[in-house]
Amino acid sequence: MLNRSLSLLVGSFMSLGCWATHIIGGEIYYDHLGGDQYQVTLTLYRDCSGIPFDPNAVIGVFSGLGEFQFQESLPFPGGSLVPITLDSPCLTLPPDICVETASYTGIFTLPGRPDGYILAYQRCCRTDEIVNLPNPGDLGLTCTVEVPGIPYSNNSSPRFNEVPPVALCLGAPLVFDHSATDPDGDQLTYSLCTPYNGGTTLAPQPVPPSAPPYMPLPWGTGYSAGYPIDSDPAIQIDPVTGVLTMTPTLIGSFVVAVCVQEVRDGVVLSTSRRDLMFSVVPCDAVVSAGIQPQVQFCSGFGFQFGNNSSGAQAWSWDFGDPTTDADTSALFAPSWTYSEPGIYSVTVIAAPGEICADTAVVQFQAFNAPLPDFVPPAPACGDTTVVLQADGEYGPDATFNWVLGNSAEPSTATGSPVTVFYTAGNPQNVTLIVNDNGCFGSASGTVVVSPEPEALFTVLPASPQLVGVPFSFIDASQTNGAAIISRTWTVNGVPVEAPGYSLQAEDWLPGTYTVTLTLVTSAGCVSTYTMVYVVVAGEIDIPNVFSPNGDGENETFDITNIGYYDNELTIYNRWGTVVYNTRNYRNQWNGGDVPDGTYYYVLVLKDGRDYAGHLTLLR
Repeated sequence: MLNRSLSLLVGSFMSLGCWATHIIGGEIYYDHLGGDQYQVTLTLYRDCSGIPFDPNAVIGVFSGLGEFQFQESLPFPGGSLVPITLDSPCLTLPPDICVETASYTGIFTLPGRPDGYILAYQRCCRTDEIVNLPNPGDLGLTCTVEVPGIPYSNNSSPRFNEVPPVALCLGAPLVFDHSATDPDGDQLTYSLCTPYNGGTTLAPQPVPPSAPPYMPLPWGTGYSAGYPIDSDPAIQIDPVTGVLTMTPTLIGSFVVAVCVQEVRDGVVLSTSRRDLMFSVVPCDAVVSAGIQPQVQFCSGFGFQFGNNSSGAQAWSWDFGDPTTDADTSALFAPSWTYSEPGIYSVTVIAAPGEICADTAVVQFQAFNAPLPDFVPPAPACGDTTVVLQADGEYGPDATFNWVLGNSAEPSTATGSPVTVFYTAGNPQNVTLIVNDNGCFGSASGTVVVSPEPEALFTVLPASPQLVGVPFSFIDASQTNGAAIISRTWTVNGVPVEAPGYSLQAEDWLPGTYTVTLTLVTSAGCVSTYTMVYVVVAGEIDIPNVFSPNGDGENETFDITNIGYYDNELTIYNRWGTVVYNTRNYRNQWNGGDVPDGTYYYVLVLKDGRDYAGHLTLLR
């Protein structure tokens, strides 16, 4: 293995608005689409550990004289990771090195004008870790480019060909092609330059951006546009080829800017400026293989493997799946899904094929957590015995444990099915816990065994009784702890009103009555009690004379007990003519306008008895 400690060059830019690493750098360029139409592209770079890219990037459009024209808000298009490479596979980067880039684009309408246009985007703020700037946390970034005026309005600006290097180790010279391409074939000249400041801590993304001219960043002591980073030999860029070279000699973060000038027929059309920030950190040349141990169990057969290796840039994985030969990967943190449950040995080789290669093996358990279930019995009334059966998803070797409730006998059990006796009372929470290959799952339900009342009533006086004698049915039910929500009395199947808990009876006609009391609880339990009660009618006594003369006595044809019978009464005169007829006679005939004399009656009761005789009407 290599035993040398080098340094890593990493770009990382901060958004002070959230006090977190944000922008690493940026540039802006445009393409002439014809007529007055231009496609503008703003490319930004950020540290993955910082805040996300802004959802919109606002670009201000100014005249060539610096007068504000309008602004465009470009939506975030999504980002992509910048690949990181090192010259030696035995060198490794710190684990937090990650860079993302995004290119915001939009179509701008820019009618030709003699002074042309200036496009600008601004964002604050930079990280406090920058070495070559004073008070860097108060400084921001301005990306800007010129659109030349008439007659060069149909110009497309140059754009850099390669993403700036993310990582470089101290002591290994950096040789980076920082050249650009110009769609119009114009002459390009390269130089190191000073980045522009932009935005403030109070307005990190000015809307619109401020007008030109833009203020260059202030350099710290010993630094300048031509010497922005500690390097031996000093950093330089070839003005013709754009090749950037340096060897950093100091750990820290440094702002650097590269400018490319576009010239046509001796006329400078525009200057494109790429704003960068490099961070120099130590690299570890010792390779160590490591796999993040399994931390989540019982979550299926698929795994995202964590790579705890260090000092390597290449890896070889074997997932130990005996069902296939395709269970390998060269990714840093691969994933794999096994086809069946089991315990598998996962192997990673860091820096395979190198003299610094190292190997690590870790076992992974691929099991699904059981998904048990059971169906609670239907609600029951009164003490009852139930059978509980485990259901759901689990393996054939799963074990079952039940917690059945404090009114259950037994209160706990194992296996499936289980038979349980419940004493009526409050609802009982039941839990089933299933262990399958050390993975646990549970299911809960409620067993409802509600108290059952006992409907009962007494009667005074006892049956049978003569008609007209009052009697009472008195509720003597036992609730047994149940909440009664209704008490219903029925007589011969018909509900009757019963204020309070008792049923009073005074005017029942002769007959046999079936009296029922029904109790219903809040849990839906029902209890009934039924009694048969007999009312005996008195004898019929028919007078043979009455005197409707207004003296208040014997004013109607009054038949004793007739009100308790369904009947039909017909009265005839001596010539057989009907002078009165009614059903269910109730002692209401007072002779009407018939003369005094002797009359004949026929009384027929519903029970089949009939009576006939004569009566005398005297006034």
